[in-house]
Amino acid sequence: MHARESLLVLRGLGVQTTEQSSSYLTRPATRFIPTEKIQDIFINEAFRGFQVRYYLVVVVEAEPDVVVVFPGLLPPRHIVEAVWRGTRECLYEGRAEEKAVPQQNHGLPQ
Repeated sequence: MHARESLLVLRGLGVQTTEQSSSYLTRPATRFIPTEKIQDIFINEAFRGFQVRYYLVVVVEAEPDVVVVFPGLLPPRHIVEAVWRGTRECLYEGRAEEKAVPQQNHGLPQ
């Protein structure tokens, strides 16, 4: 079974996540999150058996749960990091003082 998951970042507007099952019987699940509702975007880690899995998370204002990007794919860390950097650069370009990317690496190699 193959699924499609995507993240579309629209500069100045927000992000859109889409999940599509391999079945033609189900519709894609699409969600748009406006920039002003995004409190933070970060990489989290979880243990699955003896493996550490990294995933991208969007914290949305006034929502109790976070939005996990690529929940079915769970790509490798280097891909998650590249998507995280690109998303933050695109969303917060020109507003570095408002949503500055921290200089510390939080234990992740550069």
